[in-house]
Amino acid sequence: MTQLATTGGFSLTPQSLDEAMRMADLMANSEMVPKDYQGKPGNVLVAVQMGAELGLQPVQALQNIAVVNGRPSVWGDGLRALIMSAPDLIDIRDEFDEGTMTARCIIVRQRNGKNIEFVGEFSKQDAEQAGLWGRNTWKAYPKKMLEWRAFGFSARKAYADRLRGISLAEEVRDIPAQAEEKEVNPTPKHEAELEKPEYPAAHFEKNFEAWAKAITEGKTTAEAIIAKITSKGTLTDAQMQAIRNVEAQENAA
Repeated sequence: MTQLATTGGFSLTPQSLDEAMRMADLMANSEMVPKDYQGKPGNVLVAVQMGAELGLQPVQALQNIAVVNGRPSVWGDGLRALIMSAPDLIDIRDEFDEGTMTARCIIVRQRNGKNIEFVGEFSKQDAEQAGLWGRNTWKAYPKKMLEWRAFGFSARKAYADRLRGISLAEEVRDIPAQAEEKEVNPTPKHEAELEKPEYPAAHFEKNFEAWAKAITEGKTTAEAIIAKITSKGTLTDAQMQAIRNVEAQENAA
């Protein structure tokens, strides 16, 4: 009887730029990769490199990394797998309070010989304040979306060094696209409709403390706050950087 030879398989991890480019071209021509990557070897190459920085193999990277609203992000299941594979992870727990509709995620990580808890929470009230409750996926799967938000906040707090700034795809979907496609022959509009007013500096100073508190408590993100403000008026680069610095300092803590 003929015996089948078994091997340990082979690796698709490229060892040089040339190998990476040839692999990207091969994968882009495959029907086994997500449609967003089919026929786009450049996108494949960038996703594979991003995945390598996170610790994902090439095929895993294409299955778990998506571009949402123009921003690369990782689907929740993939992000959770990354956290669970961390050698210093002690525990990860999910809790849900049905009474207040509040999701809570606790990640315990060992740092400098100590077990440290990182907690993320997100409630129905938080979703309502952010204008998410009752919209699209939130209407169909409210509990699951609350849980993903809580997990995302906890994960970024616990493993900012491992995630390297990448966001949760389920979260980024709720952030309005920052830019819209321009029409070839746009219909003329009144000047007041073309330009948004500047967001009042006095209002910025008055609300900044509340925004910073919401970010540090894991109830929202810097980008979500910026998107909400700029839907009403423009911010200066310094104002946007001030908001982002709050999140950066929290992640570094």
